[in-house]
Amino acid sequence: MTTKEIFLSKNKRYKLFSLPQQFSDEEMIKDWTLSISDLEEIRKYRKNSRLYIAIQLCTVRLYGRFLAKIEEL
Repeated sequence: MTTKEIFLSKNKRYKLFSLPQQFSDEEMIKDWTLSISDLEEIRKYRKNSRLYIAIQLCTVRLYGRFLAKIEEL
């Protein structure tokens, strides 16, 4: 583990969070666009799971953890 790797504290790791309700088009593009390698990886999964995996992938990159209540999205 390098000094650049930072982990969330136990409280932050298990604290539920929700996505912002309003964000700009620029934020949408920057934070929620999948790369070619992301799309290749997601295609390995069943069609009915791909959206869930894509959302979780972007959420982990953006917030450092998975979205607990994805159904509310």
